[in-house]
Amino acid sequence: MTLNAGAYLADRIDDGDRVLFEGAQGSAIDIDHGIYPYVTSSNPTAGGAAVGTGLSPATVGDGAVIGVIKAYLSRVGTGPLPTELTGDDDSETLAAEIRERGGEFGTVTDRPRRIGWLDVPMLRHAARVSGFSAVVINHIDVLAGLDTVRVAHAYDCEGERLRTMPTTTEQWGRCEPVYRSFEGWPDPDWSAVAERGYGSIPEAARTYLEYVAGEVGAPIWSVGVGPDRTDTIVREQPFA
Repeated sequence: MTLNAGAYLADRIDDGDRVLFEGAQGSAIDIDHGIYPYVTSSNPTAGGAAVGTGLSPATVGDGAVIGVIKAYLSRVGTGPLPTELTGDDDSETLAAEIRERGGEFGTVTDRPRRIGWLDVPMLRHAARVSGFSAVVINHIDVLAGLDTVRVAHAYDCEGERLRTMPTTTEQWGRCEPVYRSFEGWPDPDWSAVAERGYGSIPEAARTYLEYVAGEVGAPIWSVGVGPDRTDTIVREQPFA
């Protein structure tokens, strides 16, 4: 059976149905707005929903754009990664711990993913390109038990302070992260935390979450605190 997807979806929307588009991968490997040539062959940014479905950008933009974020950074493949945990024994050990706890291995190849602290300039870039109206932040349980959690709040790029990714991949590769440190949080029974709700997340973790939301300018709609679907704290339902 051959189906005109754009026409079909437009008809469903006209009939009052709600439609959800799910993207894959990440903004930094978008072929147009990512770290070329270390990119995929398509547009993981929100604009790709219009290109891929045949609906107009106005139709897609009329809905909510929910950015899905990890509490740390992971990466498959080569290319710059300013916050990567590498270069000394302590960093490598921490990267291995986060990788193991977060299951950061390729789904097909089982290849270990590169691990880094959260890169907020990269997030600001993603939020601008896709126009986040809300965020989902996952894997805060993976960072539990650390004394200190760090994020790159900005870059130092050859003496210039940058709040977002520079124009070229070559420039980005020369950027040094300017870190901000947060108090770590304990490792409670996360399934119980999920049942009790957002207020039961350890205070230091909530401080971290709210910092991230503030930097991308979008509210938190849900928080992932474990690997199962039930380990999710939903604050706002997109289809409510």
